[in-house]
Amino acid sequence: MLTSSTSPLPGIYPLITKHNPQQTGNGKDNLGMGHTQHGEQFLLKPGGAIGVAEFIGAKVADVCGIPTCQPTVVTIEHMLYGLQHVFGSRIESGRVAFDQADVQAWRDQMAICTNPQAFSAMLAVDLVLGNDDRHWENWLLQATKTDTGQDRVRLRGLDFSRSWPLDHPPQHPGQHRSANTWRCTRDWALLGIEFDRATFDRTCVKIALLNERWLHDQVLRPITGVFLTQQQADAYCHWWGTGLRGQVIEAIHSMDTGAPA
Repeated sequence: MLTSSTSPLPGIYPLITKHNPQQTGNGKDNLGMGHTQHGEQFLLKPGGAIGVAEFIGAKVADVCGIPTCQPTVVTIEHMLYGLQHVFGSRIESGRVAFDQADVQAWRDQMAICTNPQAFSAMLAVDLVLGNDDRHWENWLLQATKTDTGQDRVRLRGLDFSRSWPLDHPPQHPGQHRSANTWRCTRDWALLGIEFDRATFDRTCVKIALLNERWLHDQVLRPITGVFLTQQQADAYCHWWGTGLRGQVIEAIHSMDTGAPA
């Protein structure tokens, strides 16, 4: 029986036919927006460690119940080097456009948000993976409706490019180079967001239970030979098996001792 899948066959990836490198937003690593001939839209970033970090972050968030933009390998034509594989974050339909630097705009959206606990869960993911760049513009809000037709929005996370293994091992949860992730938590109350410690702790437990076989089979195997070598994949799996739980403990400890100044 033939079945359909949103995942491309290994080695066969969506081809970007229209690329706008000026549409980078505020992301540190963005290469612009890309479109396929079928109308799919992707935020593009380099491959390598950045692409690996994006795949790992999105897959961990997905296991932890946090909706994210789908990580994808896409093909783009470079004017000098020919066809290259880069990372693409698939842009979902129904995106809510609003000024994400505006406090009142965020308050209005959070008042109708169906999954505000995603902030607390994502904080756990970011601290464990050493992501120091969770600013307000790397969330996407997607329009949805209740069964009775009332307008609602749903949070979707994106942008894990500053996460492990960009730094290998990952940054210590209390010793980030950039203050963005911790700084944003200080604005939560102002924007109508409550820290949910139970969600944070449950997410930490879920991450700690992900073993190195999961990392190898579910995350790294499809991109080995594309964004990383087998030797790098083995090194990442080794750290995951020996260092992950210690990093989770440090993430929990960082919440007990308070955000760094």
